[in-house]
Amino acid sequence: MRSRRRQRSAARRAFTLVELLVVVAMIGVLAAIAMVGYRRYMDAAGIAEPKAVMQGIRGAQEAYKAEMLVYLNVSQGSLDAWYPAGTLNDRKRAWGGAHPHATNWQLLNVTTDGAVRFGYATVAGDAPPFSVTPHSGFTWSGLPAGNPLADPQFAPNGPWYVVQAAGDRDSDGTLALLLTTSTMSGIYWENETE
Repeated sequence: MRSRRRQRSAARRAFTLVELLVVVAMIGVLAAIAMVGYRRYMDAAGIAEPKAVMQGIRGAQEAYKAEMLVYLNVSQGSLDAWYPAGTLNDRKRAWGGAHPHATNWQLLNVTTDGAVRFGYATVAGDAPPFSVTPHSGFTWSGLPAGNPLADPQFAPNGPWYVVQAAGDRDSDGTLALLLTTSTMSGIYWENETE
């Protein structure tokens, strides 16, 4: 008699197949929602590095100008001379090392917390107009005037600098490109989720 009572109470405490299926379905829905959030987080994190480094370059250029009265032409007029040296792909490269403009980067005194996935270039001048062109693969389709360096609203009246960053986080050959200048308050980019 006691064994029957135990069997009945055990049967009452067990889950039915329908209850288990409902729980599995709820877990599946929650996992799908979490994956969407995780993907957004990873996209935002991927573009955070170049934005932070570019702000550091901006601050270093302003500090250099405060001391020397001009901005430092680190990349010697080429916005394709990416620093640190190496192929733009999904691998990180150590900040520093051998590069044709390494001495200029040391003068600018820009540092990072570790290796970086993006390449950086900064050029400067002391009179209008900008005498550089952006990376040839950069279309600037997101801006109403097209190329911001050719737009009169960005034309400087004195010393100027341009900072550009490029990276290929998924090694598909499409670069995420970012640009800012001494006359812009923000950072413009294309293909940020490439």
